[in-house]
Amino acid sequence: MKFLYYSFFLLFISFTALAQEINIDAVVAEAQLEVKNNNFDKALALIEPLSAKFPENEDLKIYTGRIYSWKKEYNTSIKILSPMADRTVPNPDALLAIINSYFWSEQFEKTIYYCDKYLAIDPNSTDVLTIKVKCLEKLNRDEEALAIIEKESLTTNSTQAFKGISTLIGRKTKNAIAVSYLNVSTSNPGQSPLHYGYVEYSHKFSKSAIVGRANVGHVNNDTQMLFETDYYQTFSKKNYLYVNAGLSTGETVFPVAKAGIEYYFIPHKNFDYALGLRFMHFETENVTLLTGQLAYHTGVYTLAYRPYYDTANELFSHVVSVENRNEEKESILRVELQYGNVPYLYLYNNFIEPLKAYRAGIQYQYRLGNSFFVRPVFLYEYEEYLPEEYRHRFNAQLIITKRF
Repeated sequence: MKFLYYSFFLLFISFTALAQEINIDAVVAEAQLEVKNNNFDKALALIEPLSAKFPENEDLKIYTGRIYSWKKEYNTSIKILSPMADRTVPNPDALLAIINSYFWSEQFEKTIYYCDKYLAIDPNSTDVLTIKVKCLEKLNRDEEALAIIEKESLTTNSTQAFKGISTLIGRKTKNAIAVSYLNVSTSNPGQSPLHYGYVEYSHKFSKSAIVGRANVGHVNNDTQMLFETDYYQTFSKKNYLYVNAGLSTGETVFPVAKAGIEYYFIPHKNFDYALGLRFMHFETENVTLLTGQLAYHTGVYTLAYRPYYDTANELFSHVVSVENRNEEKESILRVELQYGNVPYLYLYNNFIEPLKAYRAGIQYQYRLGNSFFVRPVFLYEYEEYLPEEYRHRFNAQLIITKRF
């Protein structure tokens, strides 16, 4: 009889415990559904009474802390998670949760501290290492971040997780040197190829940048040079000013002198705008171009339109471009359609009378390693070189850039 009594009692206790477990699971499942719908207050109303009823259940506490972090009440989240994360033997899940709370609240030093505590338990956690590296980059501790990236890339094949961070660090580089060569050939009728090249050095400051460029051109057995400077000044938010000035050693290959200015306005939603002016002084006359840009950004693509108005010839020219940009790889694929007398590579002719030109171009930028960039450019033109006389013109250019 006693055996039956104890058996019944144990069975009753087991069913009761099972019912409690099922209730916990059901409530948590309901809370998760509310979280999925961003109803964080409803989720907390379900979880917090349950956590108070079962104070020994750390999973409920950790989930409560996560909900507060998703609700962006980071201080409350940290207060709940700290006792489990700060004890001698921390709860790994509590560490992961508090890492996110500190990271999302941009407390990067604290984030690194808890990352290190978690990495003492699991040193190969790519997710935690990635967060730590992001914090180091935010704190401008770039050498430490790159050391971790290099080590992990060699030992765990986790290169993909760190590519975006490497790109961010690389963009902080202050200096760059670029060299370029451009070959211009024509056919039907043909003429001797034209050769152009440049070497430029650029340096970035906190809110500005300056570029010095030495151009050389070899045309009809005559070699001349053009020395110019670009200056960029960033203002509040994302608007900035571009200024250009240059002087030539001759009078035929390049303009004797040139200048330009363009103001890029603060982007509005997916659109950005610019207005500018180009001025070129030739031996016999001056050329003034009014220009600007309207661009629309959608995802990785940018559709842009840029007009040029030659005030001397009262002639409009047009450029329409589509660009695909991969921010992580820093690669660019750009296709252009042009009509009219459009400046190309700082070149422009002072035509006596308006002549037509139809162009289609493509260029691609590819990053080699972390600091070298290669950009080939090809532009085909069907140009009117004399009134009602057309020929084919091929522009092939290669630009190589090294940043440091």
